[in-house]
Amino acid sequence: MPALLTAPASNPKVAKNGKVGVLTSVLHLAPANLSGYEVCPGRSQGCTDACLHYAGNPVYMNNKTKARVRRTKEFFEQRETFMAQLEKEIAALERRAARLNLEPAVRLNGTSDIVWERKKCGNAANIMSLFPNVQFYDYTKLPRNPSNLPTNYHLTVSLSESNQDKIEQALDWGYNVAVVFENKLPDTYLGRPVISGDDHDYRPIDPKGSIVGLVVKGSKGKVDTSGFVVRL
Repeated sequence: MPALLTAPASNPKVAKNGKVGVLTSVLHLAPANLSGYEVCPGRSQGCTDACLHYAGNPVYMNNKTKARVRRTKEFFEQRETFMAQLEKEIAALERRAARLNLEPAVRLNGTSDIVWERKKCGNAANIMSLFPNVQFYDYTKLPRNPSNLPTNYHLTVSLSESNQDKIEQALDWGYNVAVVFENKLPDTYLGRPVISGDDHDYRPIDPKGSIVGLVVKGSKGKVDTSGFVVRL
Protein backbone atom coordinates (compact mmCIF):
# COMPACT_ATOMS: atom_id res chain seq x y z
CA MET A 1 0.00 0.00 0.00
CA PRO A 2 1.46 3.43 -0.93
CA ALA A 3 2.16 5.92 1.84
CA LEU A 4 -0.88 7.42 3.55
CA LEU A 5 0.62 10.39 5.39
CA THR A 6 2.24 13.40 3.77
CA ALA A 7 5.88 14.19 4.27
CA PRO A 8 6.14 16.85 7.01
CA ALA A 9 7.65 19.44 4.67
CA SER A 10 5.25 18.90 1.77
CA ASN A 11 2.68 21.47 2.92
CA PRO A 12 4.13 24.96 3.51
CA LYS A 13 1.73 25.82 6.32
CA VAL A 14 2.16 22.50 8.10
CA ALA A 15 5.92 22.81 7.70
CA LYS A 16 5.68 26.02 9.75
CA ASN A 17 4.89 23.83 12.76
CA GLY A 18 8.65 23.35 12.98
CA LYS A 19 8.81 26.94 14.26
CA VAL A 20 6.99 25.77 17.40
CA GLY A 21 9.00 22.55 17.74
CA VAL A 22 6.53 20.16 16.13
CA LEU A 23 6.96 17.63 13.29
CA THR A 24 3.60 17.04 11.60
CA SER A 25 2.23 14.67 8.98
CA VAL A 26 -1.26 14.88 7.50
CA LEU A 27 -3.67 12.31 6.09
CA HIS A 28 -5.51 13.63 3.05
CA LEU A 29 -8.59 11.76 1.85
CA ALA A 30 -10.86 12.72 -1.05
CA PRO A 31 -13.24 15.30 0.47
CA ALA A 32 -17.05 15.21 0.57
CA ASN A 33 -18.26 12.25 -1.53
CA LEU A 34 -15.69 12.67 -4.29
CA SER A 35 -14.63 9.03 -3.90
CA GLY A 36 -18.16 7.66 -3.72
CA TYR A 37 -17.88 7.60 0.08
CA GLU A 38 -18.94 10.53 2.28
CA VAL A 39 -16.12 11.67 4.56
CA CYS A 40 -17.49 15.10 5.55
CA PRO A 41 -20.93 14.45 7.07
CA GLY A 42 -21.17 17.95 8.56
CA ARG A 43 -20.23 19.80 5.38
CA SER A 44 -22.14 22.73 3.97
CA GLN A 45 -22.32 23.85 0.38
CA GLY A 46 -20.02 26.74 1.17
CA CYS A 47 -17.25 24.66 2.70
CA THR A 48 -17.62 22.06 -0.06
CA ASP A 49 -17.03 24.74 -2.68
CA ALA A 50 -14.16 26.35 -0.77
CA CYS A 51 -12.46 23.06 0.17
CA LEU A 52 -8.67 23.21 0.38
CA HIS A 53 -8.51 20.14 -1.84
CA TYR A 54 -9.02 22.49 -4.78
CA ALA A 55 -6.30 24.94 -3.72
CA GLY A 56 -2.77 24.69 -5.00
CA ASN A 57 -1.24 24.27 -8.44
CA PRO A 58 -3.89 22.97 -10.87
CA VAL A 59 -1.18 21.09 -12.77
CA TYR A 60 -1.08 18.56 -9.93
CA MET A 61 -4.83 18.35 -9.35
CA ASN A 62 -5.51 15.19 -11.35
CA ASN A 63 -2.80 13.11 -9.68
CA LYS A 64 -3.62 14.57 -6.26
CA THR A 65 -7.28 13.64 -6.64
CA LYS A 66 -6.49 10.11 -7.84
CA ALA A 67 -4.23 9.50 -4.85
CA ARG A 68 -6.80 10.78 -2.37
CA VAL A 69 -9.62 8.80 -3.95
CA ARG A 70 -7.46 5.68 -3.77
CA ARG A 71 -6.71 6.24 -0.08
CA THR A 72 -10.37 6.86 0.72
CA LYS A 73 -11.47 3.67 -0.98
CA GLU A 74 -8.77 1.78 0.89
CA PHE A 75 -10.07 3.21 4.18
CA PHE A 76 -13.61 2.04 3.50
CA GLU A 77 -12.88 -1.18 1.63
CA GLN A 78 -9.64 -2.42 3.23
CA ARG A 79 -9.97 -0.98 6.73
CA GLU A 80 -7.76 -3.46 8.55
CA THR A 81 -4.89 -3.07 6.09
CA PHE A 82 -5.33 0.70 6.00
CA MET A 83 -5.18 1.06 9.77
CA ALA A 84 -2.14 -1.22 10.02
CA GLN A 85 -0.33 0.94 7.46
CA LEU A 86 -1.37 4.13 9.26
CA GLU A 87 -0.08 2.73 12.55
CA LYS A 88 3.25 1.86 10.90
CA GLU A 89 3.65 5.37 9.45
CA ILE A 90 2.80 7.14 12.70
CA ALA A 91 5.37 5.00 14.53
CA ALA A 92 7.96 6.05 11.93
CA LEU A 93 7.01 9.72 12.37
CA GLU A 94 7.39 9.39 16.13
CA ARG A 95 10.88 7.93 15.72
CA ARG A 96 11.88 10.65 13.27
CA ALA A 97 10.62 13.39 15.58
CA ALA A 98 12.68 11.94 18.43
CA ARG A 99 15.83 12.02 16.27
CA LEU A 100 15.15 15.67 15.41
CA ASN A 101 14.27 16.60 19.00
CA LEU A 102 10.77 17.66 17.89
CA GLU A 103 7.31 16.76 19.15
CA PRO A 104 5.33 14.45 16.80
CA ALA A 105 1.84 15.43 15.65
CA VAL A 106 -0.69 14.04 13.17
CA ARG A 107 -3.71 15.54 11.42
CA LEU A 108 -5.95 12.71 10.28
CA ASN A 109 -8.57 14.97 8.70
CA GLY A 110 -6.55 17.07 6.30
CA THR A 111 -9.45 17.08 3.82
CA SER A 112 -12.10 15.04 5.63
CA ASP A 113 -14.12 15.10 8.86
CA ILE A 114 -14.14 11.53 10.12
CA VAL A 115 -14.84 10.90 13.81
CA TRP A 116 -11.53 9.14 14.34
CA GLU A 117 -11.88 8.47 18.04
CA ARG A 118 -14.63 5.99 17.14
CA LYS A 119 -12.57 4.09 14.56
CA LYS A 120 -10.91 0.96 15.93
CA CYS A 121 -7.31 0.15 15.13
CA GLY A 122 -6.77 -3.57 15.53
CA ASN A 123 -7.83 -4.39 19.08
CA ALA A 124 -7.46 -0.77 20.21
CA ALA A 125 -10.44 1.56 20.59
CA ASN A 126 -8.75 4.09 18.32
CA ILE A 127 -5.34 4.90 16.92
CA MET A 128 -4.75 7.71 19.41
CA SER A 129 -4.64 5.19 22.25
CA LEU A 130 -1.68 3.44 20.58
CA PHE A 131 0.40 6.63 20.51
CA PRO A 132 0.01 8.48 23.83
CA ASN A 133 3.07 10.62 23.07
CA VAL A 134 1.79 11.80 19.68
CA GLN A 135 -0.50 14.84 19.53
CA PHE A 136 -3.41 14.34 17.15
CA TYR A 137 -5.42 17.38 16.07
CA ASP A 138 -8.06 18.33 13.53
CA TYR A 139 -10.63 20.87 12.44
CA THR A 140 -14.23 19.63 12.58
CA LYS A 141 -17.78 20.73 11.90
CA LEU A 142 -18.99 18.04 14.29
CA PRO A 143 -18.49 19.38 17.83
CA ARG A 144 -18.84 16.68 20.47
CA ASN A 145 -18.39 16.61 24.20
CA PRO A 146 -14.62 16.95 24.73
CA SER A 147 -14.80 14.69 27.76
CA ASN A 148 -15.35 11.83 25.29
CA LEU A 149 -12.19 12.60 23.30
CA PRO A 150 -8.81 10.92 23.82
CA THR A 151 -6.57 13.18 25.87
CA ASN A 152 -4.13 13.48 22.94
CA TYR A 153 -6.77 14.52 20.40
CA HIS A 154 -7.38 18.26 20.00
CA LEU A 155 -10.24 19.63 17.91
CA THR A 156 -10.96 23.12 16.62
CA VAL A 157 -14.56 23.62 15.50
CA SER A 158 -15.03 25.19 12.07
CA LEU A 159 -17.81 27.71 11.49
CA SER A 160 -19.87 27.41 8.31
CA GLU A 161 -23.05 28.99 7.03
CA SER A 162 -25.04 25.95 8.20
CA ASN A 163 -23.69 25.07 11.67
CA GLN A 164 -24.06 28.37 13.50
CA ASP A 165 -26.57 26.76 15.85
CA LYS A 166 -23.80 24.42 17.08
CA ILE A 167 -21.21 27.11 17.70
CA GLU A 168 -22.61 28.35 21.02
CA GLN A 169 -22.48 24.82 22.42
CA ALA A 170 -18.94 24.39 21.07
CA LEU A 171 -17.83 27.60 22.78
CA ASP A 172 -19.49 26.49 26.02
CA TRP A 173 -17.54 23.23 25.80
CA GLY A 174 -14.33 25.23 25.55
CA TYR A 175 -13.55 24.78 21.87
CA ASN A 176 -11.84 27.42 19.81
CA VAL A 177 -13.71 28.21 16.61
CA ALA A 178 -12.09 28.58 13.19
CA VAL A 179 -13.59 31.21 10.90
CA VAL A 180 -12.67 31.84 7.25
CA PHE A 181 -12.46 35.54 6.43
CA GLU A 182 -12.29 37.17 3.04
CA ASN A 183 -8.94 38.92 3.16
CA LYS A 184 -8.24 40.54 6.53
CA LEU A 185 -8.62 39.32 10.08
CA PRO A 186 -10.58 41.48 12.55
CA ASP A 187 -9.37 42.01 16.11
CA THR A 188 -12.46 40.31 17.54
CA TYR A 189 -15.33 38.18 16.26
CA LEU A 190 -18.30 36.67 18.14
CA GLY A 191 -17.06 38.68 21.11
CA ARG A 192 -13.73 36.82 21.26
CA PRO A 193 -10.18 37.71 20.26
CA VAL A 194 -9.11 36.62 16.79
CA ILE A 195 -5.72 34.96 16.34
CA SER A 196 -4.13 34.06 13.02
CA GLY A 197 -4.49 30.43 12.04
CA ASP A 198 -2.14 30.93 9.11
CA ASP A 199 1.10 31.58 11.04
CA HIS A 200 1.38 27.82 11.58
CA ASP A 201 -0.98 24.85 11.58
CA TYR A 202 -0.48 23.57 15.13
CA ARG A 203 -3.81 24.37 16.78
CA PRO A 204 -3.28 22.62 20.16
CA ILE A 205 -1.20 25.55 21.43
CA ASP A 206 -3.75 28.23 20.54
CA PRO A 207 -5.02 30.26 23.53
CA LYS A 208 -8.36 28.95 24.73
CA GLY A 209 -11.35 31.15 24.05
CA SER A 210 -10.02 32.29 20.67
CA ILE A 211 -11.42 32.63 17.19
CA VAL A 212 -8.90 31.09 14.80
CA GLY A 213 -8.93 33.38 11.78
CA LEU A 214 -8.10 31.92 8.38
CA VAL A 215 -7.86 33.90 5.15
CA VAL A 216 -9.78 32.18 2.36
CA LYS A 217 -7.69 30.04 0.00
CA GLY A 218 -8.51 28.82 -3.49
CA SER A 219 -10.38 30.48 -6.35
CA LYS A 220 -13.76 28.97 -5.45
CA GLY A 221 -13.63 30.20 -1.88
CA LYS A 222 -12.73 33.71 -2.97
CA VAL A 223 -16.01 34.05 -4.86
CA ASP A 224 -18.14 32.34 -2.20
CA THR A 225 -21.63 33.80 -1.77
CA SER A 226 -23.05 31.19 0.61
CA GLY A 227 -21.95 32.92 3.79
CA PHE A 228 -19.22 30.39 4.57
CA VAL A 229 -16.57 33.05 3.95
CA VAL A 230 -17.11 35.95 6.34
CA ARG A 231 -16.91 39.34 4.68
CA LEU A 232 -16.61 42.28 7.03
